[in-house]
Amino acid sequence: LTVIGAGGQMGQWFTNYFSGSEYQVTGYDSESNEFGKNVIVAESLVGAILKADYVVLCTPTRRTPEIIRLIAKEMKRGTYLIEISSEKGKVVSSLGKMPDKINPICIHPMFGPGIKTVKNQNII
Repeated sequence: LTVIGAGGQMGQWFTNYFSGSEYQVTGYDSESNEFGKNVIVAESLVGAILKADYVVLCTPTRRTPEIIRLIAKEMKRGTYLIEISSEKGKVVSSLGKMPDKINPICIHPMFGPGIKTVKNQNII
């Protein structure tokens, strides 16, 4: 599982959440490379996603469509691309242009990075 934007607040939350599970977690962020223990630090955006079964995009909404375009063709067949942006218009348009080999999932966590657990939290 790879978290893109792993250095941001929500990226850190997802990285910490999944690193405490059975997943091997890789993190990538263009502005940071400190993601906590048990997280593999990727050196490049494409390198981060090449072998991932799941890619979680925790990137600024304004950059998410561009990042989708950059990684979509490089992702392996069957990968789930999970994006968490709050504004979906341009993101959905970019997801619609992805190769059929990728499984897009749009979610919106109705919580911020300060929560300790997802118990009793909503994700749309």
